[in-house]
Amino acid sequence: MEFRNPKVPEGINVSRHSPLYEFFLLSLGTLLLCVALAFASLFLGSLLGRHAPVAWEKAVAGMIIGDRLPEAAPESEAETGPLRAELQALADRLSAHIELPEGLTVKAHYLDSDQVNAFATVGGHIFIARGLIERMPHENALAFVVGHEVAHVAHRDPAAALGGVVLLQALFALASSSGSELPGELLVGPNALLLSGFSRDVEREADAAALAALAGLYGHVAGASTFFEAVLHLPQPPALLSSHPLTRERIDAIAETARERDWPLQGPVTPLSPALARLAGDGG
Repeated sequence: MEFRNPKVPEGINVSRHSPLYEFFLLSLGTLLLCVALAFASLFLGSLLGRHAPVAWEKAVAGMIIGDRLPEAAPESEAETGPLRAELQALADRLSAHIELPEGLTVKAHYLDSDQVNAFATVGGHIFIARGLIERMPHENALAFVVGHEVAHVAHRDPAAALGGVVLLQALFALASSSGSELPGELLVGPNALLLSGFSRDVEREADAAALAALAGLYGHVAGASTFFEAVLHLPQPPALLSSHPLTRERIDAIAETARERDWPLQGPVTPLSPALARLAGDGG
């Protein structure tokens, strides 16, 4: 048998594309995989958080925000106790018209901040900032905002957001082989991380629940759009870049929902309680 050593064609082991092109494809594929894993982690974590036992959510809340509440200092409680009591009373009245999960109650807190803000976090805690109260002309307007946050608690939105964040951080920690902590301040500060996690659909659902609570509490929904009308002139991000529905959209949705449910858009408004009215007067 005669053996031959054929000539190997030139370039047989050379790629048709440049190394830079292949590096680009590899990098793009890796990036898309990371993005897909991140979204999957957020979705799965949110699903687990929303359906986790209420007892677990309350335990987590105690661990991460228990010692960071605004009224933790005795001197703070002496100054803001009456305000917190008024906010709690309003939250309780609204909670009677918003079905809460069994074992989960709303705990209202006054936040001494000039930011026009209110938010909810895990364990049923809701926070209303001084800057927002100062701009409330009557109780009905404040009630819609408080009802919106009560609705987030009822829908387990903070637990869902926290679940997504925790699972995503776990993924990052695994990828970097380093530990990762979620600072408690992110859960109770004016720029709470949990707020930014709420989608626009979640915000719309909270608006709808708050509107129903207003109708149940007052017999009409007058004042529901007062706050949004007051901030309508402020700069807003494009709709696709905002986690919250745009202000004009929320005002229109309130009017449309009220007409569909036959809830009066006009009616007598309730003055703020003396303690809250003094705060609003000082701010105005």
